[in-house]
Amino acid sequence: MKPDLEELEKQKKQNAEERLKFIEMYVEWLKKTPNKVWSKQQKEFFGG
Repeated sequence: MKPDLEELEKQKKQNAEERLKFIEMYVEWLKKTPNKVWSKQQKEFFGG
């Protein structure tokens, strides 16, 4: 069974767009969140 190259390209583009939206959303959150809040979350996430 051959992969549908157009469908794969469409999914690749959609995935990239979703990643960029997430990054933009996360950056906005970081800008408005105090350092103590986001650094605590990072510490918990990485097991610190």
